[in-house]
Amino acid sequence: MSSSSSPSSEAPSFTPGAAAALLARCASCAAAAAIHARLLRCSRAFFSSPYLANCLAAAYSGLGAAHSAVAILRHAPVRLNVFSHNILLAALISSRLLEDARKLFDGMPHRDAVSYNSIISGYIAGSRPDDAFWIVHDMKARGVQPTGFTFSIVSTAIHSVSHGLQLHGAVIRHGLAHSDAVVGNTLIDMYRGLMQYAARVFSCMQELDAASWNSVMAVYKDQSHSSGVFECFQSMRSKGLSVDGFTMSTVLSACSDMEDFTQGDQILALCLKTSLISNSVVCSAVISFLCMSDRLSHAVRLFRGMATWNSEPCNAMISGYARSGLMEEALSLFAAALRNGVVPTEFTFSSILRWSSCFGMMEQGTQIHCLVCKLGFGDDVIVATALTDMYCKLGLMKTARKIFNAVHSKDLVLWNTMLLGLLQNGRDKEALRMFRRMVKRCIRPDKITLFGALSACSSKGLVTEGLDIISLFKDKYHVMPSLEHHVCIVDILSQAGMFREAVNYAEGQVAEMWSCCIL
Repeated sequence: MSSSSSPSSEAPSFTPGAAAALLARCASCAAAAAIHARLLRCSRAFFSSPYLANCLAAAYSGLGAAHSAVAILRHAPVRLNVFSHNILLAALISSRLLEDARKLFDGMPHRDAVSYNSIISGYIAGSRPDDAFWIVHDMKARGVQPTGFTFSIVSTAIHSVSHGLQLHGAVIRHGLAHSDAVVGNTLIDMYRGLMQYAARVFSCMQELDAASWNSVMAVYKDQSHSSGVFECFQSMRSKGLSVDGFTMSTVLSACSDMEDFTQGDQILALCLKTSLISNSVVCSAVISFLCMSDRLSHAVRLFRGMATWNSEPCNAMISGYARSGLMEEALSLFAAALRNGVVPTEFTFSSILRWSSCFGMMEQGTQIHCLVCKLGFGDDVIVATALTDMYCKLGLMKTARKIFNAVHSKDLVLWNTMLLGLLQNGRDKEALRMFRRMVKRCIRPDKITLFGALSACSSKGLVTEGLDIISLFKDKYHVMPSLEHHVCIVDILSQAGMFREAVNYAEGQVAEMWSCCIL
């Protein structure tokens, strides 16, 4: 063997630093394995410290070969350090071996914020939020300082206002609420259904990036506060921030919601000017806008001109056909999308089911229901809401209730859908029981819930209960009744023969509304 090919001559040029740099740039497991083999050929002295073992394990773990990472660290000839344990912990969690990860975590001689973040994210990804919250409390008890990433992870498991406020308070105590843009954006996303809280977080942030503006715009959009969306968009442009596909789709969707077609056309022109219309999310928003503004033929032309099909534009086009009464075209496109390998999303099913129920197409609706079950969307709350709504509109309440009860994590929209569905089918007592279940389970209601609960009381003339409900919404949930709610109260009083009280109530509300206008 020549000296040029001997391991000893190769070793000096192949240093641990060079090997680590190569491992950090590896794009495949085969490349990592090749470097691993070369290291073993050079000299086992390379592994006299845990440095290269950690680099190898991190490379394997990052490339999806968690089992190789685990094997390297478990058989390493050196004593592992905290970095080794963290890499091993991440590898076990990525392999969904939560119990093994927890055993390793409990046995670690030293844990840092990375260790805690890994096990917390593992529990949250595994739908075990209670275990995640226990780890957070342990982190605090042991004096380990949480990072912005810690709060970002935990926020995804928050489903109540009280827990959200507790997390927000902890963020403020650690000085991250105003100074860290990522944490601020996380809080805005967490307060997605509470516009005032989200807007307050946004206004207090010291540094705003494009994601901050996009997040708060999404909140305004969800709460139908379109003027807020437009103000944010104008501010972004005036500050010289670059807009992206998410920005444009949000603004264009707000134009559709407000039926502001003049401003929508201006946004559409900007999409064309910036070439963002090639973005599938923007393209779907444009298709929806064109359909909403009675330009279906333009939407069809845009859709047919797409180089490839994606789920978002398909959803928009299916919905556009259906809302125009062209259910045959909508169903044909749905079938064509499946044949072309476009995997339907929860929004695809939601769109097609919504319009199937509107046109009383029970056979097509039940066929789509079978496909929902076949593709594993049965427990998805968006699809379940659409199915519940469809069966309620078709009068098949037994099936609607079965679907509703099968959903493990019900959101407010699903509760409201079932509540209104019971009312539409003359089941007022059941609707009232449904409302009581919501309150008992600490589901925060909204104005739709209030309308449903009061309507149930109205048909039965339940005066005391109706007045208690409207007081509950004002005092506990801070939901201020609108005209339709006051009409329900007047109707309740009238149904009970309390005409004088009904007149007094109506006059009192008119006087209150008039005084508010003057102020």
